[in-house]
Amino acid sequence: MHNILWVVILNTNFLNNTISYIVKSGDSLYTIAKKYNTTVEELMRINHLSNSMIYPNQVLFIPSTCNMNNDTYLTKECESINDILGKFNIDYQTLVKYNDVSKLKLCANQLLKVRDSNNTSLTLSRNDSVDDILAKYQKSPYELLKLNEKEWFKENGKIIIG
Repeated sequence: MHNILWVVILNTNFLNNTISYIVKSGDSLYTIAKKYNTTVEELMRINHLSNSMIYPNQVLFIPSTCNMNNDTYLTKECESINDILGKFNIDYQTLVKYNDVSKLKLCANQLLKVRDSNNTSLTLSRNDSVDDILAKYQKSPYELLKLNEKEWFKENGKIIIG
């Protein structure tokens, strides 16, 4: 019987340009590709898959250079939770609402959801008044302030309205 020794040489450039994703039950390459704004073909290529079959707990590489939407953020090395909260003007409860904090390790290349895509923003103009915004979007002063608790209402500034 012959012993075979496998030597794996990892391309560190490849690892630096990807994030790892653990397949969950019900996932498909299509849903994963859609979530990370890439293609099934690209996932198959970088993971050396000959077909689209994937299995729960399988680790897939996903290009970190893919165009993620404005609702997600790919963490960088040495970032703290406070850095991320400040960068996106959100509070800890918002981060907890969208992410499983028991798995939050804050290592590089961790994908976090930082806002809800259903939230709409408004760029303020000189003519906007708080009363007009409240009436137009049917918000109470409290709701508007809660959505924008870390924002200044200033001309050309963006606020969340829904």
